[in-house]
Amino acid sequence: MNRDDDKYKPGTFGCHEALHMANVLAGLVERELCEHPAIAANVAWYAKAVRARDLLGELYQEIGVKHV
Repeated sequence: MNRDDDKYKPGTFGCHEALHMANVLAGLVERELCEHPAIAANVAWYAKAVRARDLLGELYQEIGVKHV
């Protein structure tokens, strides 16, 4: 492990940044993709957008468990 890796371990500000960005991106995908009329009108696209949102939510939860 190199010394820079220590800046991103759970409990650090670097890890908190990743936690925050997972949350921001999940919200962005929800607002800008899942709620977009072109996406909502296409079942396959909507399913993929929802999956992306859900995966980012899962990532947020997993980071949170280790970080907090």
